[in-house]
Amino acid sequence: MNKFGMAVCVLVGGVSCHAAPLVLGYGTDAFAVGEKLYETDFGDSAEWVVQVEKKGEPNAERIAFGAGMLDLYMPARGCTAWLKKKFSGPIAIVYQVQCPLETIDGDAIQARDINNFWHCAHPGDAEKLFDGELYHGGFGSYSKMQGYYASTGGGGHEGNHTTRFRRYPRELENGDRYPHIALNSRDEDPNYLITPGAWHTVQLVACNGLAQYIVDGKVVYQIKEGDMVEVEMPDKSRVEKNYAFDEFPAYTEGYFGFRLVRTHHRYKNLKVYRLEPK
Repeated sequence: MNKFGMAVCVLVGGVSCHAAPLVLGYGTDAFAVGEKLYETDFGDSAEWVVQVEKKGEPNAERIAFGAGMLDLYMPARGCTAWLKKKFSGPIAIVYQVQCPLETIDGDAIQARDINNFWHCAHPGDAEKLFDGELYHGGFGSYSKMQGYYASTGGGGHEGNHTTRFRRYPRELENGDRYPHIALNSRDEDPNYLITPGAWHTVQLVACNGLAQYIVDGKVVYQIKEGDMVEVEMPDKSRVEKNYAFDEFPAYTEGYFGFRLVRTHHRYKNLKVYRLEPK
């Protein structure tokens, strides 16, 4: 534990000291960690759908699978890498990510932010999430899907410093904006930003409506039924509401994806575990 009473994950040789998910915050009364459902060394690119935004700039992106890592270099556009394995029920996803701060061929790239989608699906037909016409790497194209989203702001001086949690959808099929849970109290907080070049350990939880976003052993955001949460309304105003399942149903299955925009990420040690509700 550190001086703030937070669990600290020490990296030894770039490997997390925590082989299984941490049970923190609301999780201590909600679940125990069960069996490992999935693990990858990123050696099989066929397990993934990588959606890269089409823009006018020259194509400088790089996608590399293997050597125990997924390496996504996206200096000029957005990208989402979906794991093509649907998980149902209570789960925890754990992985490590590095955001190098570097210059390659004269092109400086910032450690902008870490982004995550989990328990996500296209309404009515989950697999349409992989339809490149509907979901194409541009961030706005994902506003109509169902699922959870969380991000950690970049540590670079030019980076995106927003650290947020959202429950999707943000829009309806007709394009109208939709009220959604939108937490942003960690924005600009230096205690919740990327350290460029460091390996960070990310944990995502979905357990019967309880959602958690944990980074390096710190609970960044968590919500459970009965909490008062901020909701972004169609006119972009923000109101406090009770997190109730009749208005915000729990997502119980879906897909996981890495998300990045105009940056470079390396991912490793991705594992998914069953959670056993108490």
